[in-house]
Amino acid sequence: MQQTGPEIRGLAVLFPEEISVEINKWRRVYDPRYQMVPPHITVAYPPFVPEKEWPSVRPALIECLSEFQSFRIHLKELGAFTASPHILWLKPEDDGNLSRIHATLAERFPKYVPVLPFDYVPHVTIGPFDSEQELLKAQEAILAEWKPCHFQVHELVYISSDSGGVWRICGQLPLGQPAADA
Repeated sequence: MQQTGPEIRGLAVLFPEEISVEINKWRRVYDPRYQMVPPHITVAYPPFVPEKEWPSVRPALIECLSEFQSFRIHLKELGAFTASPHILWLKPEDDGNLSRIHATLAERFPKYVPVLPFDYVPHVTIGPFDSEQELLKAQEAILAEWKPCHFQVHELVYISSDSGGVWRICGQLPLGQPAADA
């Protein structure tokens, strides 16, 4: 019997298909949940907006995010969280846009984006590891083959998990347009 858990909701950046395929090449090896959760960068964590409140909160979120221009993300470096379990991740380089968006959402929507007990670190999870040795071995394998990539972020997506933990996209929130000189 499949174990069910609490619904998870949040805002995330998803990747173009060709980049998701490359990231999933490694997640398939190292992350047992790779089929349930697409590669992503979380911008707002649970508890976020309950689905029943989404229709009424969405317009205010759209207005808030319209203040942010679309931006580029480069993926070229790996990082790690060393608490147990150890987590290997890709580091998005974005000139601080994700952190600014997260901070603005936390300021304007504290009910839905509470202050975290840790610093917000934008990242793309590759997988969990029981030991630092295992993490370093995986990091070495990935770095031997990883080719840096980049893409333009035009929207965030509202995601929610079902009772089995499988994510689904429930809505899109567009960012403002890039500056004319971008």
